[in-house]
Amino acid sequence: MATSHRSPRHVFGAALAGARDVELRDAEADPVPEHRLGATRVIIGATGVAAAVALSWSLNLEPGQALFYPATFLVAVIYGAGIFAAGRVGATRLRWRADGRELLEAFGIGIALALLFVVGAFLVRFIPALRDPVSHLLDHARKGSLPIVALTTAVNGIAEEVFYRGGLWRVLSPRKRVLWTTVAYTAVTALTGIPLLALAAAMLGFVVAVLRQQSGSLAGPIVTHLTWSMLMLFVLPHVV
Repeated sequence: MATSHRSPRHVFGAALAGARDVELRDAEADPVPEHRLGATRVIIGATGVAAAVALSWSLNLEPGQALFYPATFLVAVIYGAGIFAAGRVGATRLRWRADGRELLEAFGIGIALALLFVVGAFLVRFIPALRDPVSHLLDHARKGSLPIVALTTAVNGIAEEVFYRGGLWRVLSPRKRVLWTTVAYTAVTALTGIPLLALAAAMLGFVVAVLRQQSGSLAGPIVTHLTWSMLMLFVLPHVV
């Protein structure tokens, strides 16, 4: 088979068209044993609820508060602890390998998503109901320590991908993984009370879920997520 470069559009099309074969994509990852599936789902569900509460609390702290940094790190710790516990109970491992072409595609998709949101941000500036919550969120970067905010953003981005496209992904029906991981990620983010952040979660969640389905690896989704989030962090404060 030829190995010519594939555009992002081709990546998404191939992934969606091949949904019926998605189970084969995860052949390298150990399935959760049937007798452990229920307990693993309970752990994943409890982790999601705890992370949702912590995320909503952390992002609604006043910008400049020193508590913001440990609060956001706490979200990543919750995700990490839940994944560790679910992995031990479910006796599963996740696939991380990806070739250079897949990582380059993921990087390009992250840039494309970021550019889309930057264009949208120019319009949001004229809609106070949408602008103000986003501006308040970005004040954490404006008034706080940008390097620490960048670190917490990166750590949480990785933790979210490992949880949603890793742990949660493994306990869902193969044909419903893209849908329900996107819904769960959007619902948790919506609890922050920031409409545009929930919209961003829906779009990003769908894109990285398709990448996960296409490659069977967490590497691509993580690269896309980190590229998008870092560009948002460093560019949006100058736009909104």
